[in-house]
Order: sequence, then structure tokens, then C-alpha cells
Amino acid sequence: MISSTLSRLAIAALAAGASATALPAHSAWPDKPIRLVVPSSPGGSADAIARLVGDRLSRAMGQPVLIDNKGGGGGNIATEAVVRSPADGYTLLLTGNNHPLNVSLFAKPPYKLDDFASVIELTRGPSIFVAAPNAPFSTLRELIDKSKASPGSIAYGSPGIGLPSHIAFEMFQRTADVTLAHAPYKGSGPSLADAMGGQIPVVSATLGAALPHVKAGKLKALAVTSEKRWPTLPDVPTVTEVIGKPFVHLTWLGILAPKGTPAPILAQLNAELNKVISDPAVKTAIDGMGTTAVGGTALAFQKVIDDEAVASKALVQSAKLRAD
Repeated sequence: MISSTLSRLAIAALAAGASATALPAHSAWPDKPIRLVVPSSPGGSADAIARLVGDRLSRAMGQPVLIDNKGGGGGNIATEAVVRSPADGYTLLLTGNNHPLNVSLFAKPPYKLDDFASVIELTRGPSIFVAAPNAPFSTLRELIDKSKASPGSIAYGSPGIGLPSHIAFEMFQRTADVTLAHAPYKGSGPSLADAMGGQIPVVSATLGAALPHVKAGKLKALAVTSEKRWPTLPDVPTVTEVIGKPFVHLTWLGILAPKGTPAPILAQLNAELNKVISDPAVKTAIDGMGTTAVGGTALAFQKVIDDEAVASKALVQSAKLRAD
């Protein structure tokens, strides 16, 4: 009897040990810092949102969220760094519209869209077209008229080839049937600085990047690319109002993880990040950056990416855009 009882206890102990050994490695996730890779330099609107959200997520998860800025390559440098990382929930990518665009824009993109799993869409907001103080036009209508009178004679600046504000202006040109010369910069900062200095007459930038300069009177706001006038600039018209045709282009930011990241980790990240961006203080801070909090499911975010990939491919082909 004793021997039988001991045998049963031994079997039970072995079973318990096997069960503990079989627990997935991510059961204690996170037990070390999480790295959030950002495809831009410190100081931009994407970086500011990453740091705001990262700080709140760190508090919720009990582990540091480290911001790793890897600018350049239209976002490809950051994206490639993440796609090469282990799919364990400890490396995430903050990305935007350029993510589904780059697979069509670049001849040899370093990733495929299905290399990633969607986590959540964080924010969405418009671009804004702004004019230099010495520009020979004060409204978007005047810019259109001058461009039609002399196609290609006016240059416009963007943060770089393939970035959302560049695409917004390319879409505007096609919708309004105008032609301007593109002057790509390495970021919104340099392009806006040149506009304020009078070196380039018009710039397309995210509202978050341009808003402080518009509020300070250093740049003239021509139009926003949202469906309706933006709350922080109620006197600035939409592109649709000016051209009389439907026109909407919004810049979004969201978080992706490497494909193969365990589903429970993705679900936990989505739940915690939804809590973060629904916090009133966070929403207010995001509003102040010229964008708005979104949230929602990973599936909804994946649909945003898929839809944008189709639209981006069509634009790249019709406008004959190409980046090396």
C-alpha cells in the first residue's frame, strides 16, 4: 500500500514537473525591458508620441520601454531592425503610412507586410500645407492658380520621399491637376526651417510638426488634408473646400511586432495600449500634437494597413514614384 501510494505521488510529482516545464516561455512576459523602435530622429512628432505612450506602457507593464530611434531610409532602417529581431514581444516597431507604401516604392524593400503582426493603431491626423512668409501666395487657391499658369515653376518641400506628407502632396497635385517640383528633405525640421527662412515657398508636413510654427506666425497655413477642419486650426480650410473635390489624407501611427510573436503577448499589448491611449491626460497630450488617439483591435489596424497598401501601390504606379 505504501509502495503504491508512493508511486502515485511520484507520478503526480513527475506530471506536475512536466507541466511546469511545458509552460510557454512567455508566461512571465514581460520580465525585462521592451524596445520600441522608432523610424525617425528624436524630437519629431512620432518620437514624442512614442515616448508618451512608452512611458505609460512602462508603468502598466512594470518594465522599462526603451525608445530606439533609427531614422533614415524612409523608415526601412527601423523596420529591417525589427524584422530581424526575435518574435518574443521584446522588440516592437512604431510605424506609419510609409510601412505599406515602401513595399511598392522601393525596388528591393527589406521586408514584406506579412513579416509583421499588427498590435494597435495609436493615432491619426492630417498633414498641412504651409507657405513661407515671403511666398508669392497666401492661400491654396492662389498657389493652384500660379502653378497652373506656370507648371513646375514652384517647388514644394516634404520630409522625404515616400513619407506621408510627401504622399499627401502628390495626391493633392493629381486631384487638383497641378504640377510642382518636389524638393525632398531629410525630415520635417529642415524643410520647415527652410520655409521659415524663405528658401522654399511651400512645404507639406504633418500637422504636429508644423503647428507650433503656424501658431507662432512663422508660417502661413494654406490647408489641412483632413475631411473636416481640424479643431486646433478652425480657421484653416480643408483641401476639399479649396479644390471642390473630395480629398482626404491622414497620417497614422501604430505598433507592429515581428511575425510569430505569441498571440497572448499581442493580446496583452493591445489591451494595455488601449488603456493607455484612452486615458484623458494622454488623449489631451496627443491632441496637442496635432493628431488624435484611435485605438481598437489589431484586426482593425491590419485592415488599415492592407487598404493603404492597395492605394499606395496604385499611386506609386500612376505617379511613377520610385526610391532607391
